[in-house]
Amino acid sequence: MPLTHHTHDDRRRQVRAAGFTIPELLITVVIIGILAAVAIPLYLSQQSKAQDAAAQSDAINLGTLVRAAWDDGDGVTEVAMLDGEYIINGKTAFGASPGVEFVSYSGDTVETWCLQLRHPDGEHSADPGVRFDSEQGYVENAACGATS
Repeated sequence: MPLTHHTHDDRRRQVRAAGFTIPELLITVVIIGILAAVAIPLYLSQQSKAQDAAAQSDAINLGTLVRAAWDDGDGVTEVAMLDGEYIINGKTAFGASPGVEFVSYSGDTVETWCLQLRHPDGEHSADPGVRFDSEQGYVENAACGATS
């Protein structure tokens, strides 16, 4: 049986096959860091847009229901939020989207009402919020009583 001689290169190949080198690990960490640096701001931007969309959706839906109450001849004496649900004239209209806050409702005729909502973490719906009124419908970044 012939004798085999292990050379230095053979041993190095065996050790290399057992794991990664430091430069390989460093390159991997750098690539992950670059991907995170790109992905995190995009994620935060999408979160803000989702919060704006929630406030917009609630304002449009609530505004449509307020207008319907006026059109039905019932008038609107109360619009509020109670326990996470919007209330029109003492009746539950629908559940509020998470994080959306009811700011105000004003108006005593079908031509002059306005409701205002906000989402504190939204980009366009944070302050003063969004409104839905009898004249212009949905308006971003606006409070009731403000002209745009």
